[in-house]
Amino acid sequence: MALILADRVQQTGTANTTVSFTLSGSVAGFQSFAAIGNGNTTFYAATDASGNWEAGLGTYATAGPTLTRTTVYASSNSGSAVTFSGTVNVFVTYPSSRSVNLDASGNVSPLGTIASGTWNGSTIPVAYGGTGVTASSGASSVVLRDANQNVVFNNFIQGTAVTTAAAGTTVLTVASARSQILVGSTTQTYQLPDATTLALGQSFIFVNNSSGALTVQNAASAALDVIPSGGIGQLGAISIATVAGTWGIYSFLPGAYNFNNTTATFNNATISDAVWNGTTIASGYGGTGLTTFAAANNALYSTSASALVAGTLPIAAGGTGATTLAGASIATYTGTETLTNKRITPRVSTPAVAGTYAINTDSFDMVVITGQDVNITDVTTTGTPTNGQKLWFSVTGTAARTISFNAANFESSTVTLPTTTVTTNRLDVGFVWNVATSKWRCVAQA
Repeated sequence: MALILADRVQQTGTANTTVSFTLSGSVAGFQSFAAIGNGNTTFYAATDASGNWEAGLGTYATAGPTLTRTTVYASSNSGSAVTFSGTVNVFVTYPSSRSVNLDASGNVSPLGTIASGTWNGSTIPVAYGGTGVTASSGASSVVLRDANQNVVFNNFIQGTAVTTAAAGTTVLTVASARSQILVGSTTQTYQLPDATTLALGQSFIFVNNSSGALTVQNAASAALDVIPSGGIGQLGAISIATVAGTWGIYSFLPGAYNFNNTTATFNNATISDAVWNGTTIASGYGGTGLTTFAAANNALYSTSASALVAGTLPIAAGGTGATTLAGASIATYTGTETLTNKRITPRVSTPAVAGTYAINTDSFDMVVITGQDVNITDVTTTGTPTNGQKLWFSVTGTAARTISFNAANFESSTVTLPTTTVTTNRLDVGFVWNVATSKWRCVAQA
């Protein structure tokens, strides 16, 4: 059904109470209402011989034919439908209440609504429902999409809401601000909106400027992320099929964290040229848990599954358990276990000439006389040997040898080696320290 206006349309007829007109007669110089078309509407006016009149919107039907009085705009009956008598003249008109005309200033008022049409006039300001511009530029303009549905703009100001932490829960909705800032000195929980009410990809940013933790949960009250003090997180809806939805969770570094080519600064921890200058890294995170070693030559070993210490390596960790040793490269053993099939290379002294030769038992375990006949007339021991400590003499040569010992240190003052031909080094005389007498006792002679 369309509104149709045609020139010089008029017919005579009779009124069917206040509902419609039956159109039966024609008027010279006018065309019939058939010009309007079946089912269409038109503006009409009607009069009778008694001076009654009416103007309104009518609907034409070829059956009859009739013109139904759809809406009455004005009438001699105070704007209501008129009860006509006798013959009625019905014609197409242009009611003043529906006309558009220029006023004395050349303006159209009121314009009303333009429907099913395209405006081709001057630019319509924003205050009157227009864009204010003909292109996407300038203040108060409407952003236009290009052929690829892209939008270009200088900046996007997102909505922001600030909440003071109160150890409670802030429930967000689809209409909540995208940026949520938490301030204060305690914890707070944010509950995301029902995902089914959101657009796919819709996201929220959480800035934790409080001193407590910020927890984000979905609409089903399941925790998704905990943002520490000073942290920033963004959660975006990657599935909106359920109330809980599925969320992508992302973290941002705040401005206090800085990176450049040689230095990375993480709040109070800094890596400069691959050197760590920050807080202590715990052993559970690949560090030692230590900041310094107590002294030089300390070993690093574990005291538990999660603790490392630096110091003297204990025997249980493969060390000696000692901080100093009597001689170079000497390992000490204080246990009671039996050692079998083990060999320890002795500390050896080889006298070059005959005469008095002093033996320091803290420095030597064996005296080797080799390559010549040497008479050792005196052997002086210094220091205090330990109980069971051994001292050996190995001799090569063809003549008998007599070795005199200081009686203050040896239970036997003279030991005569047999006359024999010795072709290889061997242990000829062995002594062991007797702690009861504080002297060396001969225990082997061959």
